[in-house]
Amino acid sequence: MAINEEVYKNLGLKGFLGALPERIYKHLGSLGHVGTISDRLFKEGGYLSYITNLLGVVSRYFVTLDPVLNSHYEMAAPITFAGDFEAEVEFSTTSFAVHIIVSTSEITQDYIFVRSTGEVGLRVSDGAITGTIVVADGKLHTIKVTKVGTTVSLFVDGILDGTATTTTTPTEIGLIGGWSANSLYYSGIIANAKFTDQSGASDVVTTFKLDQATANTESSVEGNNSVNYVNIPQSARDLYTLDGNIWTDAAGNTIEVAP
Repeated sequence: MAINEEVYKNLGLKGFLGALPERIYKHLGSLGHVGTISDRLFKEGGYLSYITNLLGVVSRYFVTLDPVLNSHYEMAAPITFAGDFEAEVEFSTTSFAVHIIVSTSEITQDYIFVRSTGEVGLRVSDGAITGTIVVADGKLHTIKVTKVGTTVSLFVDGILDGTATTTTTPTEIGLIGGWSANSLYYSGIIANAKFTDQSGASDVVTTFKLDQATANTESSVEGNNSVNYVNIPQSARDLYTLDGNIWTDAAGNTIEVAP
């Protein structure tokens, strides 16, 4: 039986547990027989090692995209942002080739990519940012792109890495790990892609964990969209277990979560 948020609040976890980084807790999700613990609980605190020992092993599948196979994810319905928005994605790569993290489903000017020098670059309509933080180091990084008014900002692992001005809307996202020109396919892992449309009276959130072990279609966490796994074989999907800030698979391959 799942224990709801109110019960966890009453347990007083915040009082004796430390802070858990956001990039760690959002991987955890449903933890076996105890049920799903809400994001709010993890935001309020808890040492990962304590919670892991108490509730069980934390694990998930990571999918490695292969540019030779043109591996990528395609949304059933592209997301169109009429105004303000946030896009947040986790990724790991060691490739210094230019490759796309997310992009539109048409050949237009909205995309986030890894540059040939290892930093993140992006273009949102008529605004462009060239990042300065090298991310092609194999670690699991988090990027967030925000648009507020006419200002577009790029954050890498919580650090502001550039801003730009755009006067053109809308912005569209329809592909993850690929580009509509059938080139620049991503090399590495992309996970926990979260898109928040802030242009209306209330936020509309669409989240893809990108963690399917066998299925080639994944519904969003919110149930408002889905992605198809395109040219992604079963051999590209590996189960990893989290210990501290290191994910490890059965073969001993590791992914370090960037600080």
